[in-house]
Amino acid sequence: MTENLLTIPNGIGEIILKRGGLIARPLLGTDKFVKYCKECGLEIDRARLLRLERLKIFAPIFRVQVPGKDKTKLLLPLDENDEWFKSGWARDTSSIDLNYEVPDKNNQDTEAYYSAFQIYHLSMILSDMTISVQMDGFLGKDVKEPIDWVKNGEQWLDYVRKRVQNLQSHQYRPAVALLCQFISDRYYPQTRTNQRTIKIPLAPIFSFDRWIQIDIPNWDWHEVVRNWDAEEVSTLFNLTPEKLRHAYRSLAVAQQSCDPLEKWYQLVQFVSVDERGHLKGDALRAELIRSGTFMLRLLYQDLYDEELPHPNEIDRQIVKYTPELEVRHDTRRYLELVVNRYELNPRPKLSLLVEGPSEEIAVRLIFDQYFGADPGTFGIEIIDLGGVDNATGGRVDRFRSILRLVDYLHHHQTIAFLILDNENYATRLKEHARQAKSIHHEGRYVTRPEYIRIWIESFELDNFSATEIARAFVELCSNRVHFTRNEVAVCKEQDNPGAALSVLYENKAQYGLQKIKLAEILVRNMLSPSTRRRHENRPIIRVLEKVSKLAVQNPFPTMHETWEINQSSKFLGKKRRQ
Repeated sequence: MTENLLTIPNGIGEIILKRGGLIARPLLGTDKFVKYCKECGLEIDRARLLRLERLKIFAPIFRVQVPGKDKTKLLLPLDENDEWFKSGWARDTSSIDLNYEVPDKNNQDTEAYYSAFQIYHLSMILSDMTISVQMDGFLGKDVKEPIDWVKNGEQWLDYVRKRVQNLQSHQYRPAVALLCQFISDRYYPQTRTNQRTIKIPLAPIFSFDRWIQIDIPNWDWHEVVRNWDAEEVSTLFNLTPEKLRHAYRSLAVAQQSCDPLEKWYQLVQFVSVDERGHLKGDALRAELIRSGTFMLRLLYQDLYDEELPHPNEIDRQIVKYTPELEVRHDTRRYLELVVNRYELNPRPKLSLLVEGPSEEIAVRLIFDQYFGADPGTFGIEIIDLGGVDNATGGRVDRFRSILRLVDYLHHHQTIAFLILDNENYATRLKEHARQAKSIHHEGRYVTRPEYIRIWIESFELDNFSATEIARAFVELCSNRVHFTRNEVAVCKEQDNPGAALSVLYENKAQYGLQKIKLAEILVRNMLSPSTRRRHENRPIIRVLEKVSKLAVQNPFPTMHETWEINQSSKFLGKKRRQ
């Protein structure tokens, strides 16, 4: 098994400073590394890092100390003539078996630099070096014998001594961190993604402390990609498919085991990189380890032309992938199915297409005052068509446009429900819809006939009595003009009763009918406790109850297979005979 483990290349610390990862995920000075570790939920400080270094179980990538007076900063990347390492002002500490004097914690003349990817190794060491004791286990009636604390302490200490001996010769986890750091300039930006974009760092001159300065003003990630040689990495780290797969699997398991959001990984991967950067504790540590995992996955693909399984799906038996693997190549569709699973898709479950703004305001008021919630709470979107003619179309495209919209909405599993006055071609639209075939799914028609509601006369005359309309007219004109029930009833007998009502009001009030305000008054009076007519007997209430039920019962699919089943069902449109 040991032949499948990564080992530390000789002098890899210096090699990283010459041609490895310095920009995409820069090395961290001690204080910055300690701060980041604490943000990742690891209990560490400068003194403890030095203790671990003296024990030769955890070390930085390199150390620098005060150079001669004529030297200011260590310039990176290193060139072949650099004097810092030759003169001993800088020391490669990547191999923990090197013999060198570790400075005191109060020493201000030296600084150590770490890779963020070493957190994977450090978390394991801290787990081994930290004992948690449940003191209540030593209390209670069942504890009869006196506690031999010295004996217990010696046993714990003996265990730790043996672990230290094993860790001193341990190369695998340090090697994984060093490999990740070395390839970070090439692959790390690709892991900084919301699956639609990646974050590529800009690189002016970086000077982030008093010891070192990175001077790569013309750094270009795309140039790094073009010049990348994965075989050079393979040679340097003596990689084999088995070694790289093992390292990948180990990192994948590590990020799964420590991530409190692991069960939500499909959703989290689509979240903004900047927002994920605000994670804390184990979640932030898992985010960093997962980046390393994806980098190894990308390297493996470049070397061996094979894509390894997703790191969150590598250590489990998956009977059926949700959503399907073939769907995931379409990022937008993948995201849509994932947010459906978590019920976060803001797309409407039902689009209610109404004739004009007065009908829209009436529907909104009814939802607010009768159903007690905004239409959006039910997943309903209200679309103002701006008149029945916009629904029925013109002479050339009669019915075509509105039915294509309905077909498109049904293809995306948003039910389209139309409510129109009985004017112009509205009735013929409903008849035409019975035979309109879907262009998106050959197994069904565009819609169902009951998803198009045509009022017998109009919204006002179907839902409100002549007395209620006359009273609303009076209220609308601030009691300046009197309207009678008989006047409204006469309008109902006309060829176009809706237009007749507008003419009646305009002739008597001497200004145009404010249909939106009229709708507000009619609905408010309709829902008043003093009204005699039962609310549930109003046609508009019955229609909206049906609409809300359809919206609530419309299931957004979490798999493409389910979407296909829904499209073939009778739910969105009548089935066609094949």
